[in-house]
Amino acid sequence: MHRAVVIALLGVLGVLGVALASSAALADPVPHGVAPHAAADPVRPRAAMADYFAGEQRGGYVLVGLGVGGLVAGGLLYRRGSPTARGAAYPLLGIGVLHLAAGIFIAVSSSGRVATFGPEIEQDAGGFIARERPRMAGVATQFLVLKIVEVVIAAGGLTMAGIGHRTDRPRLKGAGLALALEMAITFGFDVIAARRASGYRDELATLASEPSARSGASDVPIAMFSHAVQF
Repeated sequence: MHRAVVIALLGVLGVLGVALASSAALADPVPHGVAPHAAADPVRPRAAMADYFAGEQRGGYVLVGLGVGGLVAGGLLYRRGSPTARGAAYPLLGIGVLHLAAGIFIAVSSSGRVATFGPEIEQDAGGFIARERPRMAGVATQFLVLKIVEVVIAAGGLTMAGIGHRTDRPRLKGAGLALALEMAITFGFDVIAARRASGYRDELATLASEPSARSGASDVPIAMFSHAVQF
């Protein structure tokens, strides 16, 4: 039974890894040797960008907290020694590591993007808006993929818990309950992050509709992507 639980959790982590890799591809950068655009006021684009990534950085800290909490809870449950508690410990520890790593990455990379994007906006605000809009469309698709995967895994966790309860397999029951809980928390986090990204996209759309930004954006291919994926 111990082996079955571990194999199931490895499968779940594999699915999460594939989902992250697939969604990352939707927002991966494409080199953008685009000629300078007509001048656009950099103040509002810079403020919108800085506000969005400040929220992303806070989200990274939240993920770090979730990761640490999962690791602590998983360790305590494993030490408790009951089969149900030990079953619950495995997903808490595994997903805790993922949350911790993702949180550190998001917090660090968000700060780096502000430092990178700021000069780009000062140099060519219209061009930045034209590149950032399709990138954020990829981010929106990324969040959709992640939320679907999280719902499916949460349902799988509840199914595991139900099977474990009916067949008197406490490790399976504990693992399923903890997995469903972790996915529910992660889903809630991603809903908030997706709303923040949507607000940023709306602000970019508003800025793009202004004459100064619109005049320089027409020669940028609509499929142009730039910079790294947002979690």
